[in-house]
Amino acid sequence: MTTPDDTSDDDAALSPERMLSLVHRQQQQVAARTAAFTPWILAAWGVAWLAGFLVLWADARQHPDEPLPSLAAGVTFAALLIAAGVLSTVLGALSGRGLRGTHQAAFVGIVYGNTWWVGGIVLFVIGQALAAHGMSDALLVVFYPSVFIFFSGIMYLMAGVIWNAAPMLALGIWSVILAAVGASLQHPTAFLVYAIAGGGAFLVVAAWSAWWRRGARRSLAQAGAHGA
Repeated sequence: MTTPDDTSDDDAALSPERMLSLVHRQQQQVAARTAAFTPWILAAWGVAWLAGFLVLWADARQHPDEPLPSLAAGVTFAALLIAAGVLSTVLGALSGRGLRGTHQAAFVGIVYGNTWWVGGIVLFVIGQALAAHGMSDALLVVFYPSVFIFFSGIMYLMAGVIWNAAPMLALGIWSVILAAVGASLQHPTAFLVYAIAGGGAFLVVAAWSAWWRRGARRSLAQAGAHGA
């Protein structure tokens, strides 16, 4: 048998305001969980770009008559990017473990993720086709970095729009501008600019994301304390 007091307590617990507050807090928890590794992912790419392009820049200065990087520099650069990619994949999978989303969200995530490697392969094939049609090594050194950075910028812009993420929008706009500026610079100055302005931008956005995440965690903790 229920008493009037019990009924009023149940009504208060199930009130629309309380339910909306609970849904909002759950959304914040999911967002915080998903973004938990974002600063680390961005930092990994920042280090890869900074170190990788510095290696290419130093190598080009040692071999000014050779437009293409040496085997050692090329392998080092590729290894850094692959390591960042693998780390990003692992951390991204960990951040989404145990979370359930809609079919639409899953579809968007799958398409977006696969667009990265499909687009990268297509750009590489285009570059090889241009080389087969007579593009010089000196122009290939300009083409590959600038076009891949431009493609990355477009993908970051898409991510910012899809997930309403201001840091990704900023990184996307910066990457597109960087691609245009870098393509206009002399070799190997472009490598140095890509290292500092590109890798540095990743590290700045990583710090921005970490600061945003700390603020989100504080807000979530305060909301939980008020809701308790």
